Amino acid sequence: MCCICYNDAGDEMKKIRFIVSSDIHGVIYDHRYGDNSKHPMGLARLSSYLKKARESDDVLYIDNGDALQGTPLLTYINKENKKPHALSEVFARCKINYYNLGNHDFNYGKDVLFNFMQSMHAPCITTNVLYQNKPIGKSAIKTVSNITFGIIGVVTDYILHWEQPSHIEGFTFLDVVDTVKKEIEHLKNQVDTIIVVYHGGFERDLLTDKPTERLTGENVGSQLAKLDDIEVLFTGHQHRSINTTINNTLALQCANNATQVMQVTFDPQTKQKHGELITFEHEDMDIKVVQALATLEEKTQIWLDQPIGYVNQSLRIDDQKQARLHKHPLVSFINQVQLDVSNAQLSATSLFNDAIGLNKKISMRDLVSTYVYPNTLVVKELSGKEVKEMLEHSAQYFIVNDKGDIDINPTYISPKPQHFNYDMMDGVAYTIKVSNPVGKRIITLTYQGKPVQDDESFLVAMNNYRAVGGGDYGMVAQAPTVIDTGKDMVDILMEYITKHSPIQVKHTNNIKVLR
Repeated sequence: MCCICYNDAGDEMKKIRFIVSSDIHGVIYDHRYGDNSKHPMGLARLSSYLKKARESDDVLYIDNGDALQGTPLLTYINKENKKPHALSEVFARCKINYYNLGNHDFNYGKDVLFNFMQSMHAPCITTNVLYQNKPIGKSAIKTVSNITFGIIGVVTDYILHWEQPSHIEGFTFLDVVDTVKKEIEHLKNQVDTIIVVYHGGFERDLLTDKPTERLTGENVGSQLAKLDDIEVLFTGHQHRSINTTINNTLALQCANNATQVMQVTFDPQTKQKHGELITFEHEDMDIKVVQALATLEEKTQIWLDQPIGYVNQSLRIDDQKQARLHKHPLVSFINQVQLDVSNAQLSATSLFNDAIGLNKKISMRDLVSTYVYPNTLVVKELSGKEVKEMLEHSAQYFIVNDKGDIDINPTYISPKPQHFNYDMMDGVAYTIKVSNPVGKRIITLTYQGKPVQDDESFLVAMNNYRAVGGGDYGMVAQAPTVIDTGKDMVDILMEYITKHSPIQVKHTNNIKVLR
């Protein structure tokens, strides 16, 4: 007969469940704001699952970052930025134990971030971020059922390559791997089990260990999994569904928008652990979470339904691939606005993943469902050579597939969709020949009917993510910044629509994509 473990009160020990969400991107309710359709997602459903889990087991709930950005509700909350931060109330209802930060949690600046952190009813475990040379979080030591856990939180240190400088002024981002090594050394003689919660993903194939991306340091999950003494590695950032073992480390990642969570169950009797991914098809929303933000949700819905203007043609997107292969009028419209506001000569923009576009009668719902990131408008000074390099980099988005057709490069789809890294530029006319080698695909490039020369100089409008080199646009990052408006693109678009309604879209077929 096997031995049964008991706690001090003489009861049989409960199993221990670590339940970890990641990349929830502001999804609290189970509807999408573009059309209010219902889906099995959201913190309200997760809260119901957590309540059931606590009936039988000891539960530690951790969020792994990218919670503050992604839905119109959070946009509304962050713009108001009232204290305490409303999202902290939702996490409190979920009885959160610890939280880690993600890269998108810096998107609204320090005031919003610090309001959120000061409002949270749980400790921050992010150990590799300093503010004014002091850590903003620290590793946790927690004993449950005679097992002592050391919990280390880290976030990708690649944030410097994406975020607006003003948003991260005073912050220092330490190397993820070095930080985790130091934390392990500090903890390993004090705890039984070390768990790492990392807001970052895997840079290598989980089976072959071959690189799946350029090794920039954005994702170092494979390196972390190979470190000694880590029993469980919770990851995020890439929005993948992963439950595997690497070098004896149980490694997990879950899909975004609170459609999944990672769960690892420890048996205090056998010391065995089991990892799985949990979905919420069979959960109802927790009424207490629903009620917590009911007033803000109602205000958000009213705000979304307000009409802000009219456009002379529908800018809805029916086919995402065709919208990029043949530049969609929506792209022309966004570039038209950026050129008008900035007085630049050229403008570049992308279509975000699953952008829905605008109806003829434009509402805020259309706008925030199409331009989903809190980007700002920046103007850079690029030489003709750098403009061509920028377009060559974008041209990698296409490939010729096995059937001889133009298709999307798989690296822009997996392991994480990155369609937002394909830019389309207005103000110049150019031709992409996809069958040419990478770096030699721009076969024509003209400005006002004349070939662009390497030594020419152009003012180019773009969003701040691209301006700092986001998407590996190094040639843009190194170019001088002429104007940094600091103004949110959604606000810029809204003001333009209101001022110029009914809008005449100046659409040009200036981009040819050839096999």
